[in-house]
Amino acid sequence: MHFSNLRWKFIKKFFWKFSRSLQWKLVSIFISITLVLMIIMWLFLINSVESTYYNSFKKSIEKGLDKWELKNNPMADASAVKIDLLDKYGGVVYFLIGNDRSLAIVDKNLRAVSVYDDKYSNIDYNAYSEDLLKSKNFVIAMSGQVGDKGVLMRTVDGTAFYDYAWTPKSKNYILYFRYYRGDLENTIKNLNLDVLNSSIIAIILSLLIGYALSKTITIPIINVMHKAQKVAGGDFDQLVDVKSEDEIGKLTKTFNFMAKELKQKIIGISSEKSKIETILKYMADGVIAFNLRGEIIHSNPASIQMLGLEEATFSFNEFAKSYSLDVSIEELLSSEPSVTKETNIRTMNKIIKFYFALFTDEENKAEGIIVVLQDITEQQRLDEMRKEFVANVSHELRTPLTSIKSYTETLLDGEYKDSEVAEKFLGVINSEADRMTRLVKDLLQLSSLDNQKMHWNMKNILLADIVKNCVNKMDIEAKNKEQTLEFFIDEDPGEICADGDRIHQVVLNLISNAIKYTHNNGIITVRVGISGSMAYIKVADTGIGIPQEDLKRVFERFYRVDKARSREMGGTGLGLSIAKEIIEAHGGTISISSELGTGTEVVIMLKTA
Repeated sequence: MHFSNLRWKFIKKFFWKFSRSLQWKLVSIFISITLVLMIIMWLFLINSVESTYYNSFKKSIEKGLDKWELKNNPMADASAVKIDLLDKYGGVVYFLIGNDRSLAIVDKNLRAVSVYDDKYSNIDYNAYSEDLLKSKNFVIAMSGQVGDKGVLMRTVDGTAFYDYAWTPKSKNYILYFRYYRGDLENTIKNLNLDVLNSSIIAIILSLLIGYALSKTITIPIINVMHKAQKVAGGDFDQLVDVKSEDEIGKLTKTFNFMAKELKQKIIGISSEKSKIETILKYMADGVIAFNLRGEIIHSNPASIQMLGLEEATFSFNEFAKSYSLDVSIEELLSSEPSVTKETNIRTMNKIIKFYFALFTDEENKAEGIIVVLQDITEQQRLDEMRKEFVANVSHELRTPLTSIKSYTETLLDGEYKDSEVAEKFLGVINSEADRMTRLVKDLLQLSSLDNQKMHWNMKNILLADIVKNCVNKMDIEAKNKEQTLEFFIDEDPGEICADGDRIHQVVLNLISNAIKYTHNNGIITVRVGISGSMAYIKVADTGIGIPQEDLKRVFERFYRVDKARSREMGGTGLGLSIAKEIIEAHGGTISISSELGTGTEVVIMLKTA
């Protein structure tokens, strides 16, 4: 039972698949044409046989009428015709009646005088006369014409017949003949059977011939279809053999050309896609794309990182709501494609600029929304530093200039006559001028470092000797504050490739800062050593220290932990900034650690030679 069901399912599947194929359609058309031709032929044969039978019937009547003398005696009445036909022309009458043929003689009053019809017995002539009026041929004969229309009629019991009616010019009587289709129906049945058998044979032959002919069309198309499926799957090396020069051959050539062109196009598109994906993947800016329904269709790693997400699964409305963006899809779609909208937000200690724009198709119709994210935190910080730098430079220059201006005006007002006052004022003016000179000198040096116009005298130097020389120079200044300045060589780093004057400048600046910000009787320790492949310089003090919140900004230009005290000590606020620029230009690093009230340590790391 299970096997039978499987077989039935297989047969149904086969015929369902076959009925949907082009081959089945071609065979069906071929069979349909055969059936139509057979039906047309059958109708033609039936009509031809019936016409032949009726014409034979009509000719026999007309031949008999030509022989009857009553045709030459048109004034005879119906009774006389009856006697003549029966007595004189019995043979002719016999030929016209019987064998599915009948004769009726009707007088001018439509009374059936005689009826010779094997189909009827005990005829009611009045009823028969009424039945005659239903015949078109009889009605035509009543008008004096020959009723010979080959119209098929039927009796009350359904017997089919043809009729023929003739009347002489005198209209005294009408001869009415009938021809029943008894013999003809047998002939038609035999004809139908022959046509049916011929049709079955024709259908079988058309099925076989149609199947064979359709194969010549469908096999190349099936080959093209299979190759096309492989091309759709990504195998663009599929080509079909061209075996003819007809339409199928042209189709095959076109497919081969299409496959080659498609391969080139796909290669080009894949290359461009790879380039774009690589650019999007490694670009610093974030990119998020949405379709017109607000669904996300692409996001690069930079955008995910900027927003602090693991993956982008939000819609445009959720995205806009989460980051309080005053923008909507409707607003963007109503704008021109070339118009962009931008806004800034702060999130996760970052400042991110959002750019919104439409992307369009070849017909300039909107297909979606592109959102570009830029992390402008550093840019904003640099802008703030630039503003602060300008303000600090202005302030640093204004203070000494104000002092110089005021003291000069005082001297010009006559105070120069007092030598003691004049000497004091000129000393202040000189000190402020030196301060301005140092500031301008530091600014020029920073400018050279920023613009990479600093001339570096790189050569092999003994780092320990450079540092020791700096310690010796600052020893007197330390003793003036009753401080202890110590120098240790943990492990001699030997030679390094560096600009000795610049390293000397940095070390002097660090030791000078340590002395300035360390109380009397404090200790400043300078160490030189080597750690792995790096040489180090450490300057540690027991000074006032630096608050933790200020440590990350001490290398900024003009940044001072204690601004008033730094100015009093003659500092410009640029020393550590210059030191960092010099050390980084040597490929090294400088770092600082400190605790408020305990002391500070600065560590420089440089590559060994």
